[in-house]
Amino acid sequence: MLLKASLMIAIGALIGWITNYFAIKMLFRPLKEINILGIKIQGLIPKRKMEMAESIADTIQEELISMKDITANIGDIELGEEIDIIVDRIVEDKLEKEVLSKIPMASLFITDSMILKIKGHIKDAINENKDEFFTVVIQKMEDSVDMKNIIIEKIGNFELDELERMVYKIANNELKHIEVIGAILGAVIGGIQFAISMYI
Repeated sequence: MLLKASLMIAIGALIGWITNYFAIKMLFRPLKEINILGIKIQGLIPKRKMEMAESIADTIQEELISMKDITANIGDIELGEEIDIIVDRIVEDKLEKEVLSKIPMASLFITDSMILKIKGHIKDAINENKDEFFTVVIQKMEDSVDMKNIIIEKIGNFELDELERMVYKIANNELKHIEVIGAILGAVIGGIQFAISMYI
């Protein structure tokens, strides 16, 4: 009787473990659709990759981060130092390469103090109109950039082998726990079956 109970529990545990093991494997495998006696078989994720990509994109855009979330912070970016560097470089390059190099006599009129004034006027103009500039850029980004399609395209371009490795790397412990839980449930069911068989 003890041998029978042990055997039924062991078989139940083995069946539970094998069932969960193959269920996990069949998330990805087979990667390509195969036909067995007219029955088409393919892993869940490869088969529904684009549907899942769209669902993930919707979730990210609606629940996590959208283009509006990104653009909402653009206006807060401080670019004073960067603007100074860019204006200095452009003014100096343009004056040296396109004016002074072609018209050497212009150096008599374009002094260092004049160059500083030109730079100052340009920087002031940029800073005074910065908010308007950011508003136009933000609106253009919100109208033109489709976050959902970008996410779908990125996921769609994932190689299935790489996606499988990534999932197993991230959730390996959890997947192992599922296999163990399958074995435990199988053992419990085996024990219940033995108990029932004793009264039949």
